[in-house]
Amino acid sequence: MNHTQIFVDAVSLIAPSKENTQPLAKSLATASFATFPEGWKPSPESIPPRAHRRYSPQTLLAIQAAEDIAPALPENAAWVFGSAYGEGETLQLILEALRGPTMAIRPTRFQNSVHNAASGQWTIAQRIKTAATSICGANHTAGSSLLKALLQVQLEQRPVGVVLFDAPLPAPLDTSHRLTCPASAGLALSNNQSPQSIASIAFSLGKQAETAPQSSYAKEALATLNPVFSILPLFENLTGTATGKTVLGLNGRMNLNLEVTAL
Repeated sequence: MNHTQIFVDAVSLIAPSKENTQPLAKSLATASFATFPEGWKPSPESIPPRAHRRYSPQTLLAIQAAEDIAPALPENAAWVFGSAYGEGETLQLILEALRGPTMAIRPTRFQNSVHNAASGQWTIAQRIKTAATSICGANHTAGSSLLKALLQVQLEQRPVGVVLFDAPLPAPLDTSHRLTCPASAGLALSNNQSPQSIASIAFSLGKQAETAPQSSYAKEALATLNPVFSILPLFENLTGTATGKTVLGLNGRMNLNLEVTAL
């Protein structure tokens, strides 16, 4: 694959720290990883508070990250949503209902159980009519989602918003897919540089090993086993002031090579 330059216009990270629970993409070097306060829940502004109970934690996480990067994207932007585990909480509720004597399941449960539930709810809430893709790449969801978005920017010559999200699964699903911290992340990508562009990315495929995180925050975040945090080595480069290389894992023999240049 030839090197192609893509511009990053915004980044978002919904993850905990000891200092606050605001997006931390610009303070990774100094933030201290902890856990969200007890009872913390995602609170996207585009969803009325009374309606939050209709959405899963995963969908609310995704929408909150999408809200952060949306101002940097035009109306014709496409979207890519990536989640390793999808709507685990909703699926668990359906399975429990099927065990009951009546097997009664509300229709909205099915609507919110599919892997593209988050992207669907986001595009409905924002009245978005452009393409929205949902990706599931297990532990390599971050690299797979970003590769899809980068290629879409290159081939379609249009901006793309990337949203990554995953939250702890309920029992007993958590026994086989355990993660201990909710998180979501977002990137606004464009084919043209603008005053809001913070960096450019040249991408290619190669056999280099995945990049290890540098900050103590990123290392502790990855220990929670949330695949969203696989994007943190790239965020460490994006929020720096120089050129840096990052390799994200893909499901296959090749990985995604990213060369970041600050603007």
